[in-house]
Amino acid sequence: MAVNKKGLRKVKYKGKLYFWRVEDSGAQVPEEGFVPQAQTRRILHIISADKRFIVHYRMPQAGDEQAELRVEGPLFPRAQGQKVVYVPRWRHDSKRYPTADFVRRLIDWCFEGQ
Repeated sequence: MAVNKKGLRKVKYKGKLYFWRVEDSGAQVPEEGFVPQAQTRRILHIISADKRFIVHYRMPQAGDEQAELRVEGPLFPRAQGQKVVYVPRWRHDSKRYPTADFVRRLIDWCFEGQ
């Protein structure tokens, strides 16, 4: 089955085509303390054209030491069989909207060591 490309951006990595988008999920309200506004979570979704590589990267908030990456597809060479992987913070992940370069870096991190 093909990927529905409506609303997705394209990026190429090592000759393969990947699609990505950013989605705002529900507001996150802390259990304790005062926050003037609820913060929304931003999720970066990346899927390969053949649907074998599917990951969901939760964009880290200020103060987070690591970011969460959820693995949905069968192809994830870095940690075979894992469904949740913690990604170290990078200098480029603090931007509100990720760039194609950041998406390539994240895909490269996922395939590192293959």
